[in-house]
Amino acid sequence: MPIRTCIACKHKADPSSFLRVSRGISGGVALFAGHGRSAYLCRAETCIQEGLKKGRLDRALKGAITDFERLALKNQLLCQLR
Repeated sequence: MPIRTCIACKHKADPSSFLRVSRGISGGVALFAGHGRSAYLCRAETCIQEGLKKGRLDRALKGAITDFERLALKNQLLCQLR
């Protein structure tokens, strides 16, 4: 089983313990999407907040994320915690 790293806190674990964000072939950002470049975040509000600021997600996905995409993604990720 591969090991993945949280882009916020650098915790390493099995992919199933993280929330997965990916950039698809079309360039859009999605939660739990299939193919494309991916980034992983722990299932903790602090990691979600840290991962979405300071350009960490942009760097991990190798491309800029719009403010609208960032806000929508933040809402989706926080809903996964509830």
